[in-house]
Amino acid sequence: MKKINMNEASAIVGGTTTCVNSFELNLVGDATVCNAVKTCTDKNGVVTKTFTAAAIINCGNVG
Repeated sequence: MKKINMNEASAIVGGTTTCVNSFELNLVGDATVCNAVKTCTDKNGVVTKTFTAAAIINCGNVG
């Protein structure tokens, strides 16, 4: 039987991480800001979100 490392095993057992990118409007104080949101789900179903500031134009019509 061949030995494999953890990276190889995680890809075989249960699949891999899936990510979706989107944009979201948020209210910070009195200002409306646009964030790029990266939502990832790992092989165990754990969801993580990463927010990064983005140009307001990316969030569509504002106002």
